Amino acid sequence: MTPDNHLAHDLDGTGPLLVAVHGITENRGSWDPVDLRRHFRVLRVDLRGHGDSPRIPPYGIDESVADIHGLLESLGEGQTPFVVGHSLGGVIATAYAARHPTRGVVNVDQSLRVDPLPAEVAATVRGEGFADFARTLFTSLYGELDPALVADIERRHTLDRDVFTGFWTPLLDWDADALAAWSRRVTTLPPDVPYLSLHGTDPGADYADWLTDRIPTAVVEQAPTRTHYPHLARPDWFVSRVHRFFGLPDHLPAAEADAPR
Repeated sequence: MTPDNHLAHDLDGTGPLLVAVHGITENRGSWDPVDLRRHFRVLRVDLRGHGDSPRIPPYGIDESVADIHGLLESLGEGQTPFVVGHSLGGVIATAYAARHPTRGVVNVDQSLRVDPLPAEVAATVRGEGFADFARTLFTSLYGELDPALVADIERRHTLDRDVFTGFWTPLLDWDADALAAWSRRVTTLPPDVPYLSLHGTDPGADYADWLTDRIPTAVVEQAPTRTHYPHLARPDWFVSRVHRFFGLPDHLPAAEADAPR
């Protein structure tokens, strides 16, 4: 356990700094099959309430952005990071770039177009039906993922209703206007930040138009495997795609790799 509200983390690799943010109920070990350290100096974090990080409410997007930025400052990292996030981590990566200098974002299979949940669903999530709801939700997302990978994901899952509902507060408690205003704020990025929205599931035929209206630099792509976990289904492909999207040469000189930007 880390002291106070400092996030549990690890930092490894050489090259430009990249922050990797996991999805809800997971932890930084979910990135184990994805060796981004080939091209980046990778900071993997356990979000608040996840993994080895403290279980200190409130749990939410804004709190996570502040936690990650505070961790970078405490580590004395002078580089402006790339940020890669899966699922909930994709929202956090986007929100981070809306608030702090960021060299680029990859959002893995997380639509930013959201609507309030119906009252009966919200009641289930907050009530005794939470565990069944969460298991059904995740099962629906596996798609074409190899069963061995599914087993590994399920082994890493930690279902905590307080943490889950804290991060889902916008969907559970806000009305459509409040949620739309939040979405607009989260997607207001500086005009020069590269943004890749990489989907293993279908975000909708008009999602690319919706997203580029809000993030003009956004590129929306479909991954080769139909699953919410395309980075785990094809990790070598995913690492190569991230590296190419950020436009980095195969071998950066040490001085250039470590230089702030």
